[in-house]
Amino acid sequence: MMSVSIVKASAVFASILLLCVVEYKCEKFNDDYYESREVILEKSYHGLIKENETFVEIKPVIKVDEKICGFHIIKKGNHEVPFQIELVDNLGILKAKKTLNCEKHKTYKFDIAARFCDGSESKSANVHISVIDINEYSPTFLQPSYVTEVDEGRLYQEIIRVEATDRDCTPINGDVCKYEILTNDQPFTIDNEGSIRNTEPLSHKVSHNHILSVVAYDCAMKQSAPVMVNIRVRRVCEARLMGIPERIDYTANSMESVSLFPKIHLELCDMQCKDDDLVIESSVTLKTKHISFGCDRDSSRCMRSDLVDLLPKNADWTKDLVYDEGVESVFHFDGTSGASVPSTLISHHDFALHPFSIMTMFRHHSMLSNDKHTKEHIVCSADDHKMNRHHMALFVRNCRLILLLRKNFNEGDLNIFSPAEWRWKIPQVCDNEWHHYTLNVDVPKVELYIDGVKFEPNMEDRHSNPEVIDDWPLHAAHGVNTTLTVGACYQGAENRMKHGFSGDISEIKVSMQKVLTPEQIKCGTDCAEHLVPPSEHFLEPAQQVQSNSQLNEVSIEGSNKSNVETLLQKIQYINIKQMPTIGRRNIEVKATVSCPNKIAIRLPTMETYIMVNPSTSQLQSTKEPTNQVHDKPITEEQKPQIVITGNKNHLVTYPDIKKGVRILANISLNVYSGGRIRDNLQKLDACSVTVWPSLNPDHEAITVDSDKELSSTLDIKTNINKDGAEMMGYDTTDNYLSVLKSLVYTNKKPAYYLNRVFKLSCTQVNAHFTSDEYALTLTVLHPKQTPTYAPNAAQQQHEPNMFAHAMIHSHDIQEPSSKVHNILQKTQTSHSTMLIVIICAAFVLLISGVGIARLRNNSNRNAEKHQPCPKVAPEQQLDWDDSALTITINPLENGVVSDESSDSENSDSEDEEATNGRYRNVSQLEWDNSTM
Repeated sequence: MMSVSIVKASAVFASILLLCVVEYKCEKFNDDYYESREVILEKSYHGLIKENETFVEIKPVIKVDEKICGFHIIKKGNHEVPFQIELVDNLGILKAKKTLNCEKHKTYKFDIAARFCDGSESKSANVHISVIDINEYSPTFLQPSYVTEVDEGRLYQEIIRVEATDRDCTPINGDVCKYEILTNDQPFTIDNEGSIRNTEPLSHKVSHNHILSVVAYDCAMKQSAPVMVNIRVRRVCEARLMGIPERIDYTANSMESVSLFPKIHLELCDMQCKDDDLVIESSVTLKTKHISFGCDRDSSRCMRSDLVDLLPKNADWTKDLVYDEGVESVFHFDGTSGASVPSTLISHHDFALHPFSIMTMFRHHSMLSNDKHTKEHIVCSADDHKMNRHHMALFVRNCRLILLLRKNFNEGDLNIFSPAEWRWKIPQVCDNEWHHYTLNVDVPKVELYIDGVKFEPNMEDRHSNPEVIDDWPLHAAHGVNTTLTVGACYQGAENRMKHGFSGDISEIKVSMQKVLTPEQIKCGTDCAEHLVPPSEHFLEPAQQVQSNSQLNEVSIEGSNKSNVETLLQKIQYINIKQMPTIGRRNIEVKATVSCPNKIAIRLPTMETYIMVNPSTSQLQSTKEPTNQVHDKPITEEQKPQIVITGNKNHLVTYPDIKKGVRILANISLNVYSGGRIRDNLQKLDACSVTVWPSLNPDHEAITVDSDKELSSTLDIKTNINKDGAEMMGYDTTDNYLSVLKSLVYTNKKPAYYLNRVFKLSCTQVNAHFTSDEYALTLTVLHPKQTPTYAPNAAQQQHEPNMFAHAMIHSHDIQEPSSKVHNILQKTQTSHSTMLIVIICAAFVLLISGVGIARLRNNSNRNAEKHQPCPKVAPEQQLDWDDSALTITINPLENGVVSDESSDSENSDSEDEEATNGRYRNVSQLEWDNSTM
């Protein structure tokens, strides 16, 4: 019986064991089957479709194997999915059921699932479709027409603003980027924001209204239908001066006066006062600051003939100096040059023994350093050898004009102090302008005249300006004579020139043995050109006519409008100089009108100019205008040619043009004569840079680069406006180039523009010679549109910088909900199996061992399936292993970091260089060894 029981138990055990093995194999088959179903499709797909097409370009390609017999689209929510998907050669082809409209729906999102041949479906995948816009709509204006009114005689920043919109869905097709006026020959312009303004004052008399045809363009340059803009002109009476000519011609050497405003009259509209107490004040000003010396002067007609000229233009000792030869020569000194006056002109003169006068005209360049001890000599008498004693000198130091006059040892007691140095603190020395200085020296009395007017100090500094320094007489030195120099001082012990002047000097004249009278000084400094006021017999009671001392301003005041007009019509201009400077003189006319106890109304300032033309005899003798521009006369065959060269096109990017572009950085400018460059002709009168179209002041500007250290001594005046830049002044081509190359054009909204044209021309000899027009086209490089889908791996390999920023790696510790559900199911199944094995083990020890082995295999299988989670110790279960994490770095960021680092290094090096330069430029003090 025992054996039979054992046999029956073994049979039961074998049945249970067979049941367990079959269940294990079935479960493993089901797991592999469902796992293969999950990897049929990718997690997501992205597609592009154009508005006028039905085919969808999908990435990555929907590729399946032979087990799939179709696809199923699963829509999300209640939205319609206008797409269908077909299976062709194991590929999923996605198409639209109809043409789509980007303006209605830009994107579509839905899911797709693959259908197995047995009817079951795979896990679904997300599909994101973007609709690509095509430019199907033109811009349309918000209003069918526009009407507005403006006052005549005014320039408006904005008259009216038109606005258009575009129905396309993308910025390049749906944004309005440009407006244009189609109507020609109209004084209006429109910017890219649709703002219309007038380019010149409108006149009701010329036209009562202006009708413009305006169109709009989207950013792809698709044009709209035109819209009509009607601008009506209102008649407005504006109080102003009228009848002033644009130009007044005057012939040199005519010695006659010319009327400036023979037809001037006042337009006062309905301006009236009670009891006719109208007060009219007007002034006429002659402006000649642009002339080399402030105005034409003729000192030769009133100066004494015994004046000694220390700086003649045709002398042997001045031939090596740099100068401009004209009616009045201008000698240029750079701080190192100077000339020795021969003893045959002045023989070792002791200036301390007799009265004398020094008359000079110079322009001192502003100090570029802070060294207050630098001496710049105009004239100097010093030891000719052996020692460096200065006997007499006129120099500039620390914006002071200083006269040094030392007595000799035989002229008094060596132990008695006497005045030896006079220091005037005056602003004229450092204002970089021409001034006339005269010193009358009759020790101890010394007088200074500036521009013909005697210097009188203020009450506050009347005891310290000039500052007078006493000193002992010079000690004895046998066999040592003096050397007289101009522009620097001769150092006898060093046998070289030192303490040179930095600036321009026109004349240095000395009166020996006697001083100049105030009348002679005033006559030599008065302007030879001036305004002639109206005669007194034109005056009526209660009317006044006044002129200033320089006769370059005339003021008129009266209450009778007709009489004030008559007085203005009688103002004249005259130039009595024998050889006047050819060129332009500016005239400014101002007027105010007021009633008693009321605010005065200032009329608009009017400007015109006098053009002094060469006389007929000058033209016939030279066939070319004589002007101070030339260093040497030129023949007919050697007429100057101003040549401007450089690149014709310049491409700029958005960041460049926003930061600022040097528009003329690569040009060259030279004056040719006879086919080659002539150094003595490298001088210009003016240059003009015109920009087309005109600048929009809201976001465009031309500036002079403030970082570029332009010399403060330039004679070039720059005027910048919306039409470009104008430069005027007699200066060298190199100085003009320094200004032109420093012009910077900035545009804060470059997306609105394709190009800008800059035109440059320069003139010489008061516009008698003009260069050919040089044109530079500045083209804006617009960035290309970036695609909206992410490229595949192959495209990323070829275009690493385009989509690198779109790649995102997500490292999330949460499992998807579907995986969590599968784990729970498998856990429940494992528990059932373990229960059966435990029951079997209760009967037989061998059956228990088999059950334990099966449990271990099941646990290993689950662990392998849920990789890459590693096995960890219990105390380390909260630590995550990030060794498999991947961090993608945008390659563009490396470039940014590199640039910033480079800028920082450059900045440091520049600061260091500037510091080193500052230490290098510190001049060492120079000690006076005259008494050693």
